[in-house]
Amino acid sequence: MSVWEIICLVLACSYALLLLIYYVGWQLIPLRKNKGRLEPTIRFSILIPARNEASVILACLDSIALQEYPKHLFEIIVINDRSSDNTAALVQAYINQNPHLPLRLLEAESLGISGKKACITAAVAQAQYEYICLTDADCTRGKHWLGAINESVQTKDTQLIYAPVYFSAGNLFEKSQTLEFMGLMGIGAAAIQLKNPNMCSAANLIFKKSVFTEIDGYAGNESLASGDDEFLLHKIFKYYPNQVYFLKDARAVVETSPNGSLEELTQQRRRWVSKSTKYENRYITAILVGAYFYNFSMFWNVVVGFFVPGLWQIAMVQMGIKMFAEGLLIHAVLRFFKQSKLILLLPFVEPFHVLYVLIIGIWANVQTFTWKERKLS
Repeated sequence: MSVWEIICLVLACSYALLLLIYYVGWQLIPLRKNKGRLEPTIRFSILIPARNEASVILACLDSIALQEYPKHLFEIIVINDRSSDNTAALVQAYINQNPHLPLRLLEAESLGISGKKACITAAVAQAQYEYICLTDADCTRGKHWLGAINESVQTKDTQLIYAPVYFSAGNLFEKSQTLEFMGLMGIGAAAIQLKNPNMCSAANLIFKKSVFTEIDGYAGNESLASGDDEFLLHKIFKYYPNQVYFLKDARAVVETSPNGSLEELTQQRRRWVSKSTKYENRYITAILVGAYFYNFSMFWNVVVGFFVPGLWQIAMVQMGIKMFAEGLLIHAVLRFFKQSKLILLLPFVEPFHVLYVLIIGIWANVQTFTWKERKLS
């Protein structure tokens, strides 16, 4: 066996071991069940940054308005980030039609700001309540969402909670994104449980206003297009490692839709990956680099395998190990969402995932990209 083949197998085994650790971490997260509900007592400020979200913002607001939670215990703040569509007009009309709903609209332009992090910071400053529920304008949730968060806050000393996010998919392209995101969410949740956090999602993030102020919010990474969720997680965990949790409760799930086109997908993933070299904790960057080279080695073995005997076999072994390790974790997460059958798509998605990782990994770090009609870098 050549040195290259040994390197390839070491990469594969290391990757599998890491995912097995995350699988164990996911299984260790306590599952909260719909039993013995606690009375609502916690007050929440729900923040929704919105830019060009006219097609989805009303469904988001409806799902919050229908919460089985006392309306005097929460407020909703929509922050319109200089939308070029009629997002603001729709929100204002919704306010007029629902005068008893505690809903406010902030305008980034009138505040002299732009960008998601600046909008969140401004909204946190104007929030009335201590607990902030950060979510996205394209998300909906069940009627017990706030109730589940209320129970978690009441039963644990908490500074930040990462709650579940699910992609509600229709076609094969969307379902393939669901598989990927379930893996990412499982890794993020497990890493928090194992006290070594790496990723989370601002689609369903709860934190204290006081801790946001204490750590000076996004100071230090304001210029980055992404990271309004993960950098906040890392900063809070640094000071309060025992008060950061993942809420494994089906009632706390928010749902969003995957990207509808390949262009939207690549732009979003490039935005996500663009922060990969900016983490203060270098082990996260090291893991991302290692995963990238693992995928590159598979691609290399397939291409060079046309000329060098034996490399195709190594590539197949690598792919088998990748499918087993990722499938174990993804299936466990899918079971939580009662969507186990989606795992059957994994063998068809995996080869494309290798190419996707290679292309996005380079593309996100060498060129500007567009998101919500803004050119970012």
